Amino acid sequence: MTGAKPMEPAAKRRLGDIFVERGLINGAQLEEALSVQRESGGKLGEVLVELGFVTRVELAGVIVEQWDELRVTARGRKTAETEARSAPAPSSIVETALRERLDALTAELADRDRRIAQQDATISALLAKPNPAAA
Repeated sequence: MTGAKPMEPAAKRRLGDIFVERGLINGAQLEEALSVQRESGGKLGEVLVELGFVTRVELAGVIVEQWDELRVTARGRKTAETEARSAPAPSSIVETALRERLDALTAELADRDRRIAQQDATISALLAKPNPAAA
């Protein structure tokens, strides 16, 4: 590709861009999925799976790539979070609202991690089962 940007860490790239860079979908498929996403309000990864452009395993692989990158940089964030927890209580309504939103998002991300881990275990179990139809 002429004039292509160097690849950024997955955590800084948009999900659709990662799928295109990996060659899992093309630009037209991404545009179609984005159009469906705008209409439905769904998550892009789920839309790509529903349209049959990617599998759940491929989606999980891209998400894992993003999370791995976030975990690498999380060490610096963990230090900041620890310092923030030991900081005095927020003094403004805005700070309180932001802290509550951060806590809610953190809980939501932890829940998503658990669901992905459960799906990975289910997929692994299904792949490990012998296929009686193939015998």
